[in-house]
Amino acid sequence: MKNSNLAVIGYGNMAQAIVRALYSPNTLKKLNEKNISLNITVSDSDETKLTHCELNVKKTTDNALAVSNADFVLLAVKPQTAPSLLENLKLNDKTIISIMAGISIATLKKLTHSTKIVRVMPNLNARVFSSYNAYVCNEITSDEKAFVSLLLDSFGTSAEVKEEKLDAITGLTGSSPAFVFMMLKAFADEAVNCGFSPSEARNMAIAAVAGSAKLVEESTAELNSLIDSVCSKGGTTIEGVKYLCENNFENIVKTAVEKSINRSKELSGNK
Repeated sequence: MKNSNLAVIGYGNMAQAIVRALYSPNTLKKLNEKNISLNITVSDSDETKLTHCELNVKKTTDNALAVSNADFVLLAVKPQTAPSLLENLKLNDKTIISIMAGISIATLKKLTHSTKIVRVMPNLNARVFSSYNAYVCNEITSDEKAFVSLLLDSFGTSAEVKEEKLDAITGLTGSSPAFVFMMLKAFADEAVNCGFSPSEARNMAIAAVAGSAKLVEESTAELNSLIDSVCSKGGTTIEGVKYLCENNFENIVKTAVEKSINRSKELSGNK
């Protein structure tokens, strides 16, 4: 059985979701079928995060120790802190997997002195194994790519893209859960105003969004057609849709995505 050693630098929300997914029964089964034994070491300066990790992984606050025997290194730290955290680490012989927003492959090469780079843009839906994971590879072998694909598929759906698309994907899929959560909150808050309990309001909001997403997924109809199918002439829905249109709802959402994309470009120096 082949040993694959993964070091995770930074153990925030995204890293925690990814590591949990790698320990899911489905992923462990796939690893076993491919004759891979995965060993994970997580490192974070915040010992509280490590203490709360109940998974059977090695834990340390020493990044150098974490990467010493690693084949793959997952960088899950804030982009602004990366230069100082990475400058003294020996990473030149490692396959680097970065989920840091806005940090280009060229910059990652300089920071890590490695040529084997995978740049990934996941999102928080990794917590429920439903993240859209766009990624770009640089100078990795077919075996390494197969491992990366397995890792990414463990917490969602993976898609290889060109690097110039990643800034847009950061705003479209990386940031979008927050926008959806805000819509859910608005729906639930109004339900509470109408006299429903918070739990009832939450359940209604979840059912509305989850059901609508499922309908879109399983339908071949255009989105505009689906909108029209809910809006009976003189009915209730059309009044709400008119209000949203009059107040530029779609443009507000588009602008929010654009702001996120522009911030990603600023981080990567692609203004």
